[in-house]
Amino acid sequence: MKVRSISKVAAVGFAAVVAVGLVAAPAAADPSPVTEYRTLAGVGSDTTQDVMNGLGNVITSGGNKVIASWDARGTANVRTKAANCDFPRPNGSSNGRRALRASEGEDIGQGGPGFWSNVNVVGCVDFARSSSYGGGSTPSSTGNYTYIPFGVDAVTLARNVTGDLPVNVSFAQVQRVYRCFDRTIAGNPVSPVMLQAGSGTWDFWSSKVGITEVEINLGDYPCLAADTDSNPATAAVPLIPRAQEHDGTVLTGFPTRVAPFSAGQFIAQGNAAKIASLTGVTVADRRGEAALSGIRPTGGAVQQPVVNGVLNINFPLRRDVYNIVPTADLTNPTVAATFVGGSSAVCTATVNDGGTQRSVVELFGFGVRSTLVSPLDANCGFTNLRFGN
Repeated sequence: MKVRSISKVAAVGFAAVVAVGLVAAPAAADPSPVTEYRTLAGVGSDTTQDVMNGLGNVITSGGNKVIASWDARGTANVRTKAANCDFPRPNGSSNGRRALRASEGEDIGQGGPGFWSNVNVVGCVDFARSSSYGGGSTPSSTGNYTYIPFGVDAVTLARNVTGDLPVNVSFAQVQRVYRCFDRTIAGNPVSPVMLQAGSGTWDFWSSKVGITEVEINLGDYPCLAADTDSNPATAAVPLIPRAQEHDGTVLTGFPTRVAPFSAGQFIAQGNAAKIASLTGVTVADRRGEAALSGIRPTGGAVQQPVVNGVLNINFPLRRDVYNIVPTADLTNPTVAATFVGGSSAVCTATVNDGGTQRSVVELFGFGVRSTLVSPLDANCGFTNLRFGN
């Protein structure tokens, strides 16, 4: 990592609170201006791009913004540092992780050591946004990369609000639909939508319902995609085009369609006006005709992903969301002050909402966990969840 360190004095003086009157003009995405090369450059997840933009606008050191978070969607290329570092925009958690690994000099099979998408990116990425843990359901405390949680998300089934599908469904029904055992729910036709490959939300969802990309590419799930060549390395042809995550417009006009959706993103999109006024970040409202479904886990009662406008951190399909840094950089003063521990800038950042200090992470729809439950249900700033990529 080639991050510029701030002094220890500056690290102590990190400002994570901003008054409403001090917020700059709204920025649609990416750092504004794009030539403002801040200390920590991050890429990756669509799920957390908006909240990291908000944190990027709020967290300062010595009057200077620290975090430059580049959206998953936008122009074809991003330029993350003043010198060189112009490369294809990584879209999604998996691609963000790959770009970080390449920035660390690894050979990820995209042009040689240090290359992402055939461009040399060594020293160009300081952290990766990820809405899933690279190690799956088995946590590890060793590895070259540390997954630092900063929020809790819930993922549920989004349905078209104009359709006839029930408001609440069982998780078993969700599994049967995505495994193509059932083509109806409660007698109503249902058409499952897949998200783009490499999406952290799709990785999380597919692991929960029990399907893999290899199986999809072999045509094992005919309600999702059709295999054309019996080659698991070749993508199958989706029956419905794969959607960008958290884009409810894919359901608009299609009352039988369903898709996985982040509750955190759903809340943030509904809070777009408030977010713009408090942080200067424009969140695109892509909800369309989507509505979030309650889920009944096996042997349990129905739970809603959002209760009174707040994310339910005990929802059965929940996940932590992360900023990933090279494990070797945990002691870097800038990285530590920004991400590490419950008192870090990311964990404590607030904005002034009518005289009340409001958590930036919660403003953008995510929950905050202050105590450790397990490595995969961890407190903000926890640094003992690691993996090799």
